[in-house]
Amino acid sequence: MSVFLGIQVSKTVDNSMSAQLDAQSSNAASNVDAFFEKYYGITECLAATQIVKDTTSEQTEGGIATHRLFSSLLETLRLIQQDNKDDIAFVWTANFRTGEVLQNDGGIYGKDVVDISTRDWYKLVMDKKQTIATGMYVSINTNDIMVTVASPVFVNDSIQGIVGVDLNMQHLNEILSTISVGDNGYIALYDSENNILYHPDDSVISSNIEDVNYSSNMLSIIKNKQNASAVPYTLDNQKYYGTVTSIDSLGYTMLGVMPEYEFTQSTHSILRILVIGIFSCGIVLAVICVVIALSITRPIKQLNTAVGMLAEGKLNVEVKCNSRDEVSDVGENVIKIVNRLKEYILYINEISDVLYQIGKGNLVFTLKHQYQGEFAKVKQALVNIRNTLTQTITSITESADMVNSESEQISNGAQALAQGATEQASSVQELAATVQELSTQATDESNKAVEAKNFLEHIKEEVEKCNSQMEQMRVAMQDISVQSETIRGIIKTIDDIAFQTNILALNAAVEAARAGTAGKGFSVVADEVRNLAGKSAEAARKTNELIENSSKAVSRGDKLTQLTAQSLTAVATDTRNIVETIDGVSVAYHEQANKLSEISSGIDQIANIVQTSSATAQESAAASEELSAQATSMYEQISQFKLK
Repeated sequence: MSVFLGIQVSKTVDNSMSAQLDAQSSNAASNVDAFFEKYYGITECLAATQIVKDTTSEQTEGGIATHRLFSSLLETLRLIQQDNKDDIAFVWTANFRTGEVLQNDGGIYGKDVVDISTRDWYKLVMDKKQTIATGMYVSINTNDIMVTVASPVFVNDSIQGIVGVDLNMQHLNEILSTISVGDNGYIALYDSENNILYHPDDSVISSNIEDVNYSSNMLSIIKNKQNASAVPYTLDNQKYYGTVTSIDSLGYTMLGVMPEYEFTQSTHSILRILVIGIFSCGIVLAVICVVIALSITRPIKQLNTAVGMLAEGKLNVEVKCNSRDEVSDVGENVIKIVNRLKEYILYINEISDVLYQIGKGNLVFTLKHQYQGEFAKVKQALVNIRNTLTQTITSITESADMVNSESEQISNGAQALAQGATEQASSVQELAATVQELSTQATDESNKAVEAKNFLEHIKEEVEKCNSQMEQMRVAMQDISVQSETIRGIIKTIDDIAFQTNILALNAAVEAARAGTAGKGFSVVADEVRNLAGKSAEAARKTNELIENSSKAVSRGDKLTQLTAQSLTAVATDTRNIVETIDGVSVAYHEQANKLSEISSGIDQIANIVQTSSATAQESAAASEELSAQATSMYEQISQFKLK
């Protein structure tokens, strides 16, 4: 908590010092701003007067001195300087038309003396087109630090000239010197070009910030004209805290400085007080802790000694606790433990004696003490052991008698069983040989059935091929019958042609006869045509008879083919049935062979089991005799126990 409070107080004090430093820097910046604001107003008012506008805008042949308003302008400049003679060294106007500069003392400087365009105030005014404050410069006449405030003279929205005041910074420096920052702090002022305009050390005034040994962080802040609060930095290897305030209207920068030792002095004082307080509290707490520890450890050491004696088995222990805290309660409990242990010794002695009697076989005993705590369970456990052992030994005695009597019967039965198993084993071996022979025969018959099935399969395939070929023949004969009908129609057509040709020949002969001698040649042709028609008719008749006979033969062949195909189909069907029957027989023989093989395996297993049973029966007989002997021995051992 002290560390936390120290941190919080340190932060609060640091914030307070930062606020003080910020306030002083801001106050100084406000004074500088107010100082220049006054002369900003004077120059702007002067630039807005009609006298200045007329003298800068109207053309005159002899220069500004010949202007009709020259006297009024000069008087105005003098009055302004007289009213502010503590700060203003000169009040002047610059005329762009004539290139002349008129000062309040009446001095006129022409182009041959002053080149307006080379002046800093001219460049700044023409660049910003508003009232400006130049950087610091040293007066040639007085060696004083000067700053010029200048304003443009607008005529018809055009800059025709510039008015300005040359301010002596001595008065401003006196104002800034009255501003204190803590006990050992100070204020520094930098102009727009980062030259030192004010500093308590006169030797660095007018120096540029680059020529002073500022640390890089502060140098960057001032050059960039940033606002910063309580920034730690170094200057000439000395540590400071500085607050930077930018005066935007002027482009100046104000720096409030406080040495690090003064900035952190309050924080260190508070921390020292806290450290001393924490150290004092620590000593007090240490003393209290020692007293409390001694009041606790002394009784605990006594208890530890007593417990150590108990651990070594020494029960005549005295425990004295004079305290009134939890340690006293522990001591009383240790005394109770000692008393209880003394009672437990009596319990242990009696339990040891009872266990010794049980080891000797004596189960008739009595527990005299009233056991408490966990020993009550031990007492009940011993009683249960006695009752359980009594019941168990009694049961074992009865069981030994029964085992002795029954083992003789088991021995006799096992011997009879061994003899019968031997006879069964020989019978089973004979049965296994017979079944093995039947299995071999069934396998041979199955193989023959398979061969017959394969042969009939081949016959069935051949019959099916013949049936297919007969079907193809029947189809071919049907095609022949169809073609015969077609040929018969063609021959009928030929017969009709021959008939018509014969009629035409007759008509030709009649016409030739009518023609007489002129138609003899045509008559010969008609006779030849008639003879040809007769031959054609005869040939067509014979061809028709041949086709008719062929058609009848084809019809008979078709019928025979159908009958043959039906017979072959029936043969194929019967062959297929025979194949299926033989296949069934083969499968039946095969299954019979498998079953006989399984029966043979089962008989072999039975034979093995019978042989095993015979051996087991013989072993059982021997074991029964051994069991009878062990039962007799067990009965003799149990008879040593004394039972209630």
